[in-house]
Amino acid sequence: MSLIAISPGDPAGIGPEVCLRALKKHKKNSGKFILIGDINHFEYLNTKLNLNLKFNLDSFSKNSINVKHVPLVSSVKLGRPDVKNAKYILDVLFEASLGALKNKYSALITGPINKALINEYGFEFSGHTEFLADITNRKNVVMLLANNILKVALVTTHLPLKDVSNNISTCKLEKVIKILNKELKQKWKIKTPKICVLGLNPHAGENGFLGSEEIEIIKPTIKKLRKTKILIDGPESADTAFVPKKLAKYDAYLAMFHDQGLPVLKALGFGNSINITLGLPFARVSVDHGTAYEIAGKFEANEASAIEALRTSLEMTL
Repeated sequence: MSLIAISPGDPAGIGPEVCLRALKKHKKNSGKFILIGDINHFEYLNTKLNLNLKFNLDSFSKNSINVKHVPLVSSVKLGRPDVKNAKYILDVLFEASLGALKNKYSALITGPINKALINEYGFEFSGHTEFLADITNRKNVVMLLANNILKVALVTTHLPLKDVSNNISTCKLEKVIKILNKELKQKWKIKTPKICVLGLNPHAGENGFLGSEEIEIIKPTIKKLRKTKILIDGPESADTAFVPKKLAKYDAYLAMFHDQGLPVLKALGFGNSINITLGLPFARVSVDHGTAYEIAGKFEANEASAIEALRTSLEMTL
C-alpha cells in the first residue's frame, strides 16, 4: 500500500502539533499516512498533547501512526526557530517529495516552514510551490487555495509587487488557465468548470486608463481559450468579483498575484483552508497558515486546516 507522506514543517512551529492533532481526528484513516521526521520529537508532542497516539517506526501498520524517522540536527525549543535545524527541515521535505515523485508515496502533505530560516542556512527557497516545481521538473505549476466557499488560483506567487506585471504574459496565462481547468475536472470531478479571471489593475484597467495589461494580455487570452470551450469570464475587477452572486456562479477564481485573491479567501475561511499545487505528477496539499512561533509550546493551535488537508489528500488519491 502506498502511503500519503506528511512533511510537518518547522519543528519549532505548530506544524508537527497540528499534524498530530489531525491524525488523532482521522483515527480510522491514520494508517494511510506516514509521518516523516524525528520520532522522539513526535513522542514528546504526543505526551504533551495527551493524544495517546501509537507510532509504528519504519514499517506499515493500519492501527498506528506510521513514521519514517529522520533525526533532528539540534534539540528543539518550541517557538524558537533554529537555523541548525534548517537541514533537518530540508531532509524531511526531500524524503517526502522525492518519495512521492518515485511513487513511494501516493501524495504529499506539507506543514508550514520559515522561508527566511531556509535561506539563512544557504539554500535558496521561495516556497513549497516553487521548490516542488523544480524537483519535479514541472515548469508550469499553479498554486491554488481552497475552502468550502471559494477556490482561488494564482498566476504569480511569491513575487514583489513591482515584479508582477513583468511576470504575466499571454503564454503563461494560457498555460495556467488550462492547468486550472483540467485539474478542476480531474481532482474535483467538475464536468464543466466555470472560471473567473481577475484583472491586474484597479477596475480591471478601466479600458486602458488604469493600465494596459487587461487589453494587451488578459482579454486576448480569454478570447482565445473560450474558442476551446473553456468556460471563462473576465477580466473582472477584483473589488467586486467576490460578491455573493458571483461566488455562487464560479467554481474557481484566477488572481494575478498572491495578495489579490487570498485575503478574500482567508477572510471567508481562515483556518479551514488548504493550499494545493496543481500540475505536479502527484497530489500536494498544505495547511494555509504559517509556523505561528508565538503560540508554539502553548499547545493551543487550531488543527482545522490540517484536518482538511488530510481529508482532501485522501479524496484526491481515491
